Amino acid sequence: MKRALWMKQVGVCLMAVAMTAGVAWADPTGAANVPQILNGVTLQGEGGSQQRTFLTTDLISFEATYYDPADACAGVAPVFVQWFLFNLEGKFIAGEAPAGSDQFAPGSKYRLLFLDLATNSLAPDSYKFTFLVRSCNDAISVVLPEFLTIRVFAP
Repeated sequence: MKRALWMKQVGVCLMAVAMTAGVAWADPTGAANVPQILNGVTLQGEGGSQQRTFLTTDLISFEATYYDPADACAGVAPVFVQWFLFNLEGKFIAGEAPAGSDQFAPGSKYRLLFLDLATNSLAPDSYKFTFLVRSCNDAISVVLPEFLTIRVFAP
């Protein structure tokens, strides 16, 4: 019962942000001609080691790789990049501010998505996060294929 409620809340939140047709789950095994978000990771600070458990005093960096196969979008930023954080029960915790996006190289179809949370931003608990991206041509919105979980502990 809780899972169904959680999924409904998440779905409503993501659909409300997208607000148009063309929302898709990224699928790393899917067709290469659709935008995709791949490789969601969490790091301890910028350039830090990849991990899923943190202390409340850690700087937490959230990153993912976004791929848009459209030639018109090569080297062009998406319309928007949003990051969402939920607790395990599906309650929306954070995500009001837009996330960042940088191209890997000039003209690249791949972009780094990122958001850094300052120390003491999260209370001890378990959380799930995702990114939502609207393609540069405003044609499709894509989210990670699954919500990724992190755990935050008190020092």
